[in-house]
Amino acid sequence: MVSIHERAKSSSEWKLRTPKQAGIVVGIDFGNTFTGVSYSHQNDGEMIDIVKWPKHLSAYAKVPTVSLYKTTEGKSLLDWGSSALSSYKRSKTDKVLIRDYKLQLFDQGARGRLEQGLYLTDVFTQYIRSVHQHLVEEVNKTQVLSAESIPMHYCITVPQAWTLPTRELVLRCYVEAGVILQTPAPNMTVITEAEAAATYCREHCIEFESLRDSDIFMICDAGGLTTHVTAFRVDDSLGVRQFVRLSSSHAEDCGSVMLDRRFKDLVLRRLTGLDIDAKPQRQKAFETLLEGFDEIKSQFDANAVDEVKHILVPMGLDVSELSPAPSWMEDEYMSLSGKELCEEVFDPVIQRIQNLIWEQSKVHPVCAVMFLVGGLGSNKYLYNKLVLAAIETEENPGAHVGKGMIQKFVMVQKAELAVARGAVIYGLKSAAQQSKAFL
Repeated sequence: MVSIHERAKSSSEWKLRTPKQAGIVVGIDFGNTFTGVSYSHQNDGEMIDIVKWPKHLSAYAKVPTVSLYKTTEGKSLLDWGSSALSSYKRSKTDKVLIRDYKLQLFDQGARGRLEQGLYLTDVFTQYIRSVHQHLVEEVNKTQVLSAESIPMHYCITVPQAWTLPTRELVLRCYVEAGVILQTPAPNMTVITEAEAAATYCREHCIEFESLRDSDIFMICDAGGLTTHVTAFRVDDSLGVRQFVRLSSSHAEDCGSVMLDRRFKDLVLRRLTGLDIDAKPQRQKAFETLLEGFDEIKSQFDANAVDEVKHILVPMGLDVSELSPAPSWMEDEYMSLSGKELCEEVFDPVIQRIQNLIWEQSKVHPVCAVMFLVGGLGSNKYLYNKLVLAAIETEENPGAHVGKGMIQKFVMVQKAELAVARGAVIYGLKSAAQQSKAFL
């Protein structure tokens, strides 16, 4: 018979031999237009992106930051993300679509009521709760143990411009959403969006390896509504490659959403004389036509200026009622010259992004590398325009006084998820050190 002492000794030895349960580190990039989520298991470091979202048929790197509520008694959350957009498109009766609420977190005076008596903190909390619940469901599909039984560490990203009270408010919303138990929380880390993107570039861009101590590099985060340009300096003084943030600039209305708005204005000019709001089916047909721009936008490159793009015109739009018959109709398609798209849609937005970059260049005249991240940051036409502008500056510096010199542009792979992935990388280090959350 085995004695109690021997059983205890055997049990102790088994515990020593058995590895601790590896946790999961989650990076959450809450954006004004889209939200991205990535995660990694601590024991292998493999990066996994959440690309399957409710009622979105194809894999998509991010989920729209929108929420759909009832306007009647109770004002309950009906749907969120792509599902909210689909439901609202089918029927707008007794419903309100809430979007752009991240921007209101910047304005302390606008944090009260939203439309229909809804509160900003409630909308944000319910959206984060929904995203987190979906994350748990996706994690559970890939492993035997449920996510609820595995230690989870979170690294969330915030804009540099958010004040300490704003960050504390956001963390309290994460508590209300059931993501963390308290604030500060030992399993929650906060990092700025620019630093998360820089962390990702440091680990995954070979161009970062060529940088030397004290070199300046920049992150251009061209997202849905806003674009941020942040300058960093490489710091190798401690024997480990680090970076220090130097300065930043940002602007609204020069992101991917602005391209959508300018395209909508272009289409409306073509449909002058047609009352879009006259029939519900005509409104839906118009919205369907605009959705066709997503494919054009994602594939628009340097050769597009010499091409002709086509978008299917739904029958419900009643284009046949226009008189005279529009010259841009080719069978069932609206034809759009690349030159017109450049001049009317893309170039005005890209010019604003260039102005942001030149603003930083005045402060930091020599930049070794500019890393392009964000959804719009992966656009090849934007990349080409920036490269050509840099070459023009280099060849004729006298005509571009104050614009500085950017030696290289890099369109980062997985640019739209660079911030979320960078948060995971940073969170892995924080989780390993079991550091407390900081602001």
